[in-house]
Amino acid sequence: MSTTSRDDTRGVGLVLLSTIAFAVLPILGKAAYAAGVRPLPLLAWRYTIATLLLGLLLRGPAPEWGTRLRLWAIGVVFVGNSLAYFLALRSVSASTVALLLYSYPVIVALLAAAAGLERLTLRSLLAALLAFGGCALTAAGGSGTGSVLDAGPGVAFALLAAFVYASYLVLVGRFAPGVPAPVLAQHLAQASAAACIMLALATGGLALPPTPRAWLPVVGIAVVSTVAALQLFLAGMALLGPTRASVLSAVEVVMTLLLAAAFLGERLGRWQWLGAALILGAVALQSVGALRRLARPRG
Repeated sequence: MSTTSRDDTRGVGLVLLSTIAFAVLPILGKAAYAAGVRPLPLLAWRYTIATLLLGLLLRGPAPEWGTRLRLWAIGVVFVGNSLAYFLALRSVSASTVALLLYSYPVIVALLAAAAGLERLTLRSLLAALLAFGGCALTAAGGSGTGSVLDAGPGVAFALLAAFVYASYLVLVGRFAPGVPAPVLAQHLAQASAAACIMLALATGGLALPPTPRAWLPVVGIAVVSTVAALQLFLAGMALLGPTRASVLSAVEVVMTLLLAAAFLGERLGRWQWLGAALILGAVALQSVGALRRLARPRG
C-alpha cells in the first residue's frame, strides 16, 4: 500500500471516529438531563473543561489581539447554537434534533449567497426546497400528531441551532480566513465558557452536577464530544483535505440515529424517514462536487 493510500485510509478512520464522538453528544445530553443537570450549567461546565484541555493540548504563540477579539466575537455567536441545541433536546428526541440540525449545509449556501461570498445557483435553491420540506416532515413526524405546530418549541430551537451554526460558519469564512482550526477551536471554547458562565450565574446559578453519576455525561460531553471529536476531525482533515472530510462527516447523522435507537429507544416514524431522506438528499445535491472529489483518491 502506497503512502498516499495509507494516509487516505487513516484519514477516513479518524474522521469516522470523530463522527461517533460528535454523535454521542445528544445521547449524553439526554443522560445529563435525566441526572438533574440544567442546560446552562451543563454548557458552562462543558466549555470550561474543554477550554482547560485545549489549553494543555495546543502549542505555539497566540495570535494578535485583533485576531483574538474577532475569534472571541465569532465564538459568542456560536454559543447561540449550543444553547438552542441543548434547549431543543429538553423536549424533542435526539434523532429529530440531529436531522433538523443537519439542514445547516443548505442554509450555509443561502447565507453565503446573501453575504456575497458565493453565487446562488439553481442547485442551491432546489436543495433548500428539499431541506425545508424534509424539516417540515421530520418535525411533523416527531410531534406524533402530524402537525408541525404540535412538535412544540423544541423544533424551533433545533432549527434555530441549524441557522446559528450556519451563520457561524459564514462568519468564519468572512472574518477568520487562514486561522488554524485548533486556534479557532480554543477561542471558541473560551468565549463559549465565559458566555455560558455569565448566563448561568444570571439565571439561577452555576450549580455543580448533583451526583457523580451526573458528572459522567457532563465530562463525557466535554472530553469526547468536544475535545476528542475536534482533534480527531482535524487530524483526519489534515490527511484527506477539508472537502472530503466534511462529506464524510455526514455519517454523524446516521450514527446519532443508531445510538438513539440503541440507548434511548427512539424510533423514527414513516414521515420522519421521508424527512430524513429529503434532508440528506438536499445536502448530497448541494455537495455534488465534493462527493465526486471524495470518490477520487488524492494523487
